[in-house]
Amino acid sequence: MARPSSIDQLPRDVREIIGQLRMNGVTIDSILDKLKELDVDVSRSALARHTQKIDAIAERVRESRAAADAIMDRLGASTDNRQARLNIELMHASLMSLLAGEDGDDVVLSAQDAMFLGRALKDLASASKLDQDREIKLRDEIARQERQKAAEKAEDVARSNGMDAKQVAFIRAQILGVPVEKGEGNG
Repeated sequence: MARPSSIDQLPRDVREIIGQLRMNGVTIDSILDKLKELDVDVSRSALARHTQKIDAIAERVRESRAAADAIMDRLGASTDNRQARLNIELMHASLMSLLAGEDGDDVVLSAQDAMFLGRALKDLASASKLDQDREIKLRDEIARQERQKAAEKAEDVARSNGMDAKQVAFIRAQILGVPVEKGEGNG
């Protein structure tokens, strides 16, 4: 296994600053200036190698996001669940990237990593199921409301055309898809 770079050995908060600056498009020289302000001494070449890794990760995230957006457009995800579904697709893309390895290398997972991966996949499946259930429930509620509106309109039309209460109740029940009560009929 490769030895950690001088950047990898820096405190986490400094590495996060480097990452944030690079993700915001700050040049290597400007990052070096910021690190000098913080009394952190790293070589330009080490920083360049590190920022190449950051740039590669940022590009993979952009590609994954673009792919996930395209998938969401194809699936016709509603605005309510679009972000949740996007996150699920991004996590899938990240897991696939992890399993593909760097430069086609084989990936070896420890037992703990495999457990975390399994848990992540389980959580993704659960989130996807909840998302689907929420969408079905929303569609069912919209359909119920539309049937209710149609039944009210039909009831108004039937009454205005002189139908008796039993006939109106029968039409309403048919539109709403509910059983007709005993004693009610079509006239």
